[in-house]
Amino acid sequence: MDPLAHTLTGANLAATRLGGKSRLAAAALVIGANAPDIDAILYFTGHRDLALGFRRGWTHGVLALVVLPLILTGLLLLYDRLRPDPERRADPKWLLLLSAIATLTHPTLDWLNTYGMRWLMPFRPTWFYGDSVNIMDPWIWLILGIGWLVGRRPTIAMVALWAIFTFLILRIVGGRAPEYLVLVAMIAVILLLALLWRGPARNARLGARFATTALIVTTLYICSRLLINAAAGAEVERQLEARGIVPVRVLMLSPHPIDPRAWSFVARNDDLYRVGTIEWPGGEVELSEETLPVAKESPEWRAARRDPSIRGFMTWVRFPSYVIERTGGETRVLIYDARRATGSWPSPRIVTLKP
Repeated sequence: MDPLAHTLTGANLAATRLGGKSRLAAAALVIGANAPDIDAILYFTGHRDLALGFRRGWTHGVLALVVLPLILTGLLLLYDRLRPDPERRADPKWLLLLSAIATLTHPTLDWLNTYGMRWLMPFRPTWFYGDSVNIMDPWIWLILGIGWLVGRRPTIAMVALWAIFTFLILRIVGGRAPEYLVLVAMIAVILLLALLWRGPARNARLGARFATTALIVTTLYICSRLLINAAAGAEVERQLEARGIVPVRVLMLSPHPIDPRAWSFVARNDDLYRVGTIEWPGGEVELSEETLPVAKESPEWRAARRDPSIRGFMTWVRFPSYVIERTGGETRVLIYDARRATGSWPSPRIVTLKP
């Protein structure tokens, strides 16, 4: 999931009774909810392929779920020692437990989308996919945003924080999916109204109730998306079989960022990838006429996938396909990941083989 969803998850946990268990409990929950994304720092080195190969691995796997809470707890206890509060000290046991809970929320949310998670790293590089919630889900922003903001006082700092996040999200959405800008802007306005709302007197108890409710509603929303994914997948397989498109060896459904009924999919048989869409319930499968070949063993494919320039990409790729182009004395291998197809095939990674 995106950083806003992770941050709001930690912030809502901090607004519940968990946030009062120890000094620095809120910091443990918010920082812990984002801690596994420390691997994103590799993108600032300029080695994007290296960063891609490292993402959602070492810092997201089972070993990190043990190590990161210990590191975070140690840093918070060090801060507590350097900047003590005479009225309240940090509780090491609670800080460790809260850090572990918050850290666990991060890979759990990341697992939900089609990018997947390597839960067993560094022991095994196996990918696991939830395929049920979009990596940027405005409904999660809305639910968790309201849950947290209703319990806050509308200070200048809080309004400024809302403005900063709104600007960043609108900029990202505008670059990736500008057709959703209006909806995201409307959600941002609703969140501002939640912050400015002058209802019952704002206090910790009110904030805890709203935050707890938001976390429960978000959990129910996610569970419903998982169930819809299973039902829609069964319907896609049934309709493909009725059209004679068999066998379906692997099927991936990709969630729509707004409409829980709408799904795109990639279906793989022995030789081809097919992509299409479906609305569930009651919708008909719409298949694209374009196909991509399933990657089969060949000298060119062996040489291309071992090329150092795409090592990270090959770690990440889920539905590999390639096309060989020969022009003059040059051989190029165009490598695709059919997972990223949404009605048209994504841009390939290109490897030029040495003669």
